[in-house]
Amino acid sequence: MARDLYPLDRLRPLRLSICLFLLFTVFTVGTAGYHWIEGWTLLECLYMTVITVSTVGFQEIHPLTRDGYIFTVLLIFFGVTAVALSVSALFEYFILRGLTTLLGRNKMDKYIRKLNHHVIICGCGQTGSCIARDLKSAGRSIVVIENDPTRIAWLEQEGLLYIHGDSSDEEILERAGVQKAESLVATLRKDADNLFLTLSARSLNAELKIIARVEDPEHGRKFMKAGASRVVSPVSTGVNRIVQLLTRPAAIDLIELVGDHENLAFEVSEIAVKKNKNLVGKTLAEARVRQTLGCMVFAIKHPDGKTVFDPDPEMKLVPGDVLVAIQKPHV
Repeated sequence: MARDLYPLDRLRPLRLSICLFLLFTVFTVGTAGYHWIEGWTLLECLYMTVITVSTVGFQEIHPLTRDGYIFTVLLIFFGVTAVALSVSALFEYFILRGLTTLLGRNKMDKYIRKLNHHVIICGCGQTGSCIARDLKSAGRSIVVIENDPTRIAWLEQEGLLYIHGDSSDEEILERAGVQKAESLVATLRKDADNLFLTLSARSLNAELKIIARVEDPEHGRKFMKAGASRVVSPVSTGVNRIVQLLTRPAAIDLIELVGDHENLAFEVSEIAVKKNKNLVGKTLAEARVRQTLGCMVFAIKHPDGKTVFDPDPEMKLVPGDVLVAIQKPHV
C-alpha cells in the first residue's frame, strides 16, 4: 500500500537532473557563443548570458553585431524555456514532494487507525524485516515501527504500513494502535531497548501478547518480569536446534516439513475454545473435533500456560483452552 502513496518519487529526481543539466548547457553555450561571436571576455559573456536568460531588462554591455542579435534571440527562446522547466522541476521536487509525503502519511495513518488485532513489529533490522515479510505473505495485518531512515525506503518498497519513530515512545506505540493490537514483536538491537519497550507496551495494553528477542539468554527472566509473553534468544534457539538435529533428526525433519512446505497436505493450527461455543464444557470425545472441524488434536494449552500433550479424550474443555491440532489447510 505504501508503494501506491508515492508513485512519482522515482521520476522527480530524474526530471530535476535533466532540467538542471539543460540549464547548465544553456549557460555554457551562451557564454561560449558570445565569446566566439563578439570576442568578449568570459566574464562579460557569462554576465550577458545571465541577464538575457533571466530577462531582467538590462542593456547590452557592448553593442551587438548582426550575428550577436540572432544568437541573442535564440538564447532567449531556449534559455527562458530551460529556466521555466527547471523552476517547475524544483518546485515539484521540493514543494509537491513534501506535500505528497504529508498526504501519503495521513492516508497511511488512517489505515493504521482502522486496524484491529494486528501485529506491531518494533525494529526492522535483519530479524524484523524477515518477520514482516513472512507475516505479510501469511496475510496478517502488521505495522512496523522503525527509527532508522535507511530502512524506510525498504518498507515503502515492500508496501508495508509503518511509523517512523522511537518504539519506546508511548505516543508512537499509540499511533501504531497498541491498544487494539493482538501482538507486539520487540526486535530492537539492544536488550535494554527491548526491555524498556516491553515495559511501555505492557503498561498500555495488559492483554497484549509481547514476544521479545534477547541477545543474552540470561536476560530472559527480566523480560518475563517486565511483562513479555514469550522471550526468544537466537543464541539459545540455535544451540537447541543443533542439539536436536544431532539427537532427534527424524522429529526435526517432520517439524521442518510441516513448517516449510506450503503445498503440504496438512498444517498445524490453533483453535481457541472460547471462540467456539460448541466446545465449551464438553470433553474432547464429546466435542468430536475430528468430525466437526476436520482436525486431530495432539495438545491442549490451558489458560495457566500449561500444555498437555496427547490429551485424554475425557478431558473437559474450558474457556481459555487452545487446541493444537493437525488439519488440512483451508483452500
